[in-house]
Amino acid sequence: MKQEILEKAHLNESSELARTYFKELGLNYGLIKENDLDELRKFILNEMYPLLDNKTYHMIEELTMDKKIVSKFKKGSLVEAYLYTNGSYFEKRQAVSFEEGGFIGFCGWASGCNRLPFIRGFIKWCDWMGDKNEL
Repeated sequence: MKQEILEKAHLNESSELARTYFKELGLNYGLIKENDLDELRKFILNEMYPLLDNKTYHMIEELTMDKKIVSKFKKGSLVEAYLYTNGSYFEKRQAVSFEEGGFIGFCGWASGCNRLPFIRGFIKWCDWMGDKNEL
């Protein structure tokens, strides 16, 4: 399934595949701690580095993950969280959102190759979370 997600990462359907992958690994909001969200930010940022070298994309030459993560926990369980990205001509666009009610959103503003670091980073983070929690 991972390969299918990465092959379709430039399409909107990759978001649904990534959400399915999260669930298939047995992950849920209750397993996510605040430091795990920072790890997700780092996984995505690491996926941005190869694109930062590609000067053919004006936005990508300055694409970064915002250090501030907005999150809400209740009794140790994640309720909602929002990770943001900044580019050369925008600030605080959605990177990944864990919305109240269980929906996970991925860079709805992005298309094409601009989605790749977010999807790849999320998939690697899911694997890391699964290993960490021994699911």
